[in-house]
Amino acid sequence: MRRQTIMLSRLATEAARRARLEERKRVLKESEARYRVLVDNSPEAIAVHRGGQLLFVNAAGASLIGVATGDMLVGRRIVDFIHRDDRSLMRPRAGPGTSRRQYRLIRVDGDIREVDAASVDIPYDGKPATQTVFRDVTERKQLEAMLMHEVLHDALTGLPNRSLFRDRLEHAMAVGMRHPERSVVVMFLDLDDFKAVNDRLGHEAGDQLLQIVAERIREELRAADTVARLGGDEFAILMEQVAAPDEVLPIVSRINGSLRRPILLDGRIMPVSASIGIAFAEIGEDVDTLLRNADVAMYEAKEAGKARHAVFEPAMHTAIVQRLQLESDLLAAAASPEASGLFLTYQPIVDLRTGEMRGVEALVRWQHATRGLIAPTVFIPVAERTGAIIPLGAWVLETACRQLVAWRTLWWTERWDPANRPSVSVNISSKQLQESDFVTTVADILARTNAPADCITLEITESVIMRDTEASLQSLQALKALGVRLAIDDFGTGYSSLSYLQRFPVDVIKIDRAFVEGVSRGGADAALARTILTLGQTLGLQTVAEGVETEPERVQLERLGCVLAQGYLFARPKPADEVTAWIRRRALAAPYAQQAAT
Repeated sequence: MRRQTIMLSRLATEAARRARLEERKRVLKESEARYRVLVDNSPEAIAVHRGGQLLFVNAAGASLIGVATGDMLVGRRIVDFIHRDDRSLMRPRAGPGTSRRQYRLIRVDGDIREVDAASVDIPYDGKPATQTVFRDVTERKQLEAMLMHEVLHDALTGLPNRSLFRDRLEHAMAVGMRHPERSVVVMFLDLDDFKAVNDRLGHEAGDQLLQIVAERIREELRAADTVARLGGDEFAILMEQVAAPDEVLPIVSRINGSLRRPILLDGRIMPVSASIGIAFAEIGEDVDTLLRNADVAMYEAKEAGKARHAVFEPAMHTAIVQRLQLESDLLAAAASPEASGLFLTYQPIVDLRTGEMRGVEALVRWQHATRGLIAPTVFIPVAERTGAIIPLGAWVLETACRQLVAWRTLWWTERWDPANRPSVSVNISSKQLQESDFVTTVADILARTNAPADCITLEITESVIMRDTEASLQSLQALKALGVRLAIDDFGTGYSSLSYLQRFPVDVIKIDRAFVEGVSRGGADAALARTILTLGQTLGLQTVAEGVETEPERVQLERLGCVLAQGYLFARPKPADEVTAWIRRRALAAPYAQQAAT
């Protein structure tokens, strides 16, 4: 009986154990079923694998790989769907916990998707396995790559920008330090007169030109070279592993030749040229020094006449420092002219028939504190380039107007013949004429100085008014309305047509020295001077011959009918007090000196 009781107890215990096991199996199956439902419907791609083989792939995972259902992938090796270059990332997991990796998956159609994979150990079908959740980051990576490309590349040309160029240059110079037998070369390339393209054809045409130029430069370089757009119309070229300087200059020649090929923009063939500066990296130089040297060489090439190249030499840096110092000094001088040594001289304009002065031309000079007297041919172009010509030109006009008033007062107090009171001519630059408020500036100066407008002649070079004839015409008409006289300076050098000359409201044409110096020899030069004089008479314009230096020139000009002239033969430019003394001596010697003013 006892044995039977023990046996029944054991049977009951075994039955209870089996019941608990069955319950656990039922709960596990229900749990796995719920897991499958949840996982299979998850928007995240999920795979379960063991020993490198896929045991389960949900619908999102199947879609990621490009198959209809996950069952089609069960039994396949997971490594078969990983890019061969990324398979090394699939090393066995070290220890428990979640591991994250990024690699590329290959879909069944061959398309490549980048994924962020998070793996964790789980039991599956009662055995250890690994569950990996895949997040497709392809679009995010593409966006990041696009943004990075935009950060490091020029949007217009697609070329590397300044930041990427500098990064590549730093790397090239680091490599170059280990291989000093091969050079690193930087070239700066700046298009000549690019602003004229934007002004004439608009910025859209200018952008198109830059794209064409970028492509042509790229075509002439070696495969390993880098060309970048630094901004505006400036490009940079990096050449690495250059064995000898002879490798560089042929490439420069090819680039220049390529740019010279005709470029059609907006129905017009545009000439294109560039100034190129070349700098070879020296041992011990840093990136900034090399870039500066290339820039200095480019500037030297442009100053030498454009459409050429220059190789950096140390003396160039000294010269550019001096030029920059001159620019700085000139900007300061334009703000305070008299205190900085700027002053005016005046060159008489005389009547060839009587030798009497009929006017003066105001000419600016600069007595620099440390460099001495600087020629106008040196500092005027700097003033044009820096914009200092705007305040400087206004000061010149106002100073000349005040001097004119002083001379008119002298005429009145000395009771000299009022018919011989001088006028003053002042040169106007292209930058001044382009200023929207230039006419207002002139009007204000006339009002402040009380100078008679009809005794002021504004001289504009022929080439300036021919650049933008319609805008120039409007400005000249507005100036003429103030009552001032207008002169075309250096006439004959700008190749203006008669029709243009008739449209401009000018009063005076000044014959350029280039035509004057040959009149005494006769021939073509004399014929040209005669033509200009005849043109002036026909249009009712006053004509002044510039740069008369010899008596034969004076005699021949008078024979040709020229009335007014200026030049060293009569008087060199003088400060105002010397001109006043010169006027006084000539006035006292003249028979009208004692005539009463009327």
